[in-house]
Amino acid sequence: MLGRRVMTAVIGIPILLVLIDLGGWPLRAATAIFEAVMIYEAERMFRAKNMAFFARMSVFWVWALLACQAFHLPLVWGILAGLVVVVVGAVVLGRDASSFEGALTTTWTSLYIGLLFMFLTAMRALPHGARVVFMFFVLIWATDAMAYFVGRRFGRHKLMVHISPAKSWEGTVAGVLSAVIIGGLGAGLIHAAWYQGSALGLGVGTLGVVGDLMESQFKRYVGVKDSGGILPGHGGILDRFDSTLLALPFAYYLLKGLGIS
Repeated sequence: MLGRRVMTAVIGIPILLVLIDLGGWPLRAATAIFEAVMIYEAERMFRAKNMAFFARMSVFWVWALLACQAFHLPLVWGILAGLVVVVVGAVVLGRDASSFEGALTTTWTSLYIGLLFMFLTAMRALPHGARVVFMFFVLIWATDAMAYFVGRRFGRHKLMVHISPAKSWEGTVAGVLSAVIIGGLGAGLIHAAWYQGSALGLGVGTLGVVGDLMESQFKRYVGVKDSGGILPGHGGILDRFDSTLLALPFAYYLLKGLGIS
């Protein structure tokens, strides 16, 4: 298991770093692909619980949001476009009772993935954006890796056993603390003071844990172990990026608010 996780990271991290460095349309295209894969992974999980979900409508919605961002259009246009498609396609033209359920699951999933993940490209567009996004992922990876290894070695007190039995308080605290330390040490990379970098690390690390727990709760509800199997040792794309979804808007607005980028 650990060997597959490491091998996937060895292959995947350099690809992600290249995309971050390139930015622009290559990163937007990759973001669109990641979003589509996450949508179909969500469909797989909903289907496991026999819940209705309209994946193609959801992909249209998240891509509409991404297009509004790319072409500097009001974001509300993308929200309304997706809402119209779901309401007309699922509710008005729906032929069975599950269509309304599908409209709700599709709306929630589209907005959760579409609105939050688009902050990846928004953050890359900031001044020094490549460094900022690189720092963000270093904080996410540090939190995840330290929590994993410390939790396995020293974890005695379970964090939320009803959601994720493997997570411990020891691992979680170690993971967030590592993000705080790395954020402070690497603050100069993003032209920030050490305490600003540590605040960034604290927020990203904490929200990363919350995002991970949210997906774990959903997976337990629908009865699946992983969202998918595209990443050996890690599960699916949604499994890999669940920690980033809540942390991305926090990092973006913190950096903007502090005037760092």
